[in-house]
Amino acid sequence: MFSLDRDLFLLLNADANAQGWLIAMGYFLAVHAHWLLLALVLGLALHRWRPLLRPLAGAVLAIGIGSLACELIVLLWDRPRPFEQGLGFTHLFHVGSPSFPSSHATAYAALAFSFLLMANYRQVGAILLVLAGLVSVARVVVGVHFPLDIAVGVAIGCLAAVAAHRLLEWMFGIARSRGIRKSS
Repeated sequence: MFSLDRDLFLLLNADANAQGWLIAMGYFLAVHAHWLLLALVLGLALHRWRPLLRPLAGAVLAIGIGSLACELIVLLWDRPRPFEQGLGFTHLFHVGSPSFPSSHATAYAALAFSFLLMANYRQVGAILLVLAGLVSVARVVVGVHFPLDIAVGVAIGCLAAVAAHRLLEWMFGIARSRGIRKSS
């Protein structure tokens, strides 16, 4: 499995002769995509503020659960990043820290799946999922993650979103049974 992961990394990682636009796009997505995300969420908030509270609460909870899971995994396995192993080309300065799982992939996937799980927000979730995919691939292109880091990060983000969604459903169920008004 690790040889396949290594081979996929070497295939996706931009080498020294890569087109400048590819490296620039990979760098932008790997480092600055959160600004696109912020613009999308602010635009959505201006359009539908009150109903947005519940999916955003789910997303924040999912990101928290996913981040906690990543931190626990890092305690068990400290996988070096590709550049720490002398593999590929690094187009983004990054300190040596555990590569597995990708916390970027986890957070973006948790956010996307949090919206995908809500019937009225699936289109937003689909847009966020595309952004999550672009950011995740960009992290490999610029040389700071292996594909397996990304795949496991996405899986953790998805599971965290499901857990957060279920937890919120349970919490809102308790609130309804006690006569507390639902906010969305």
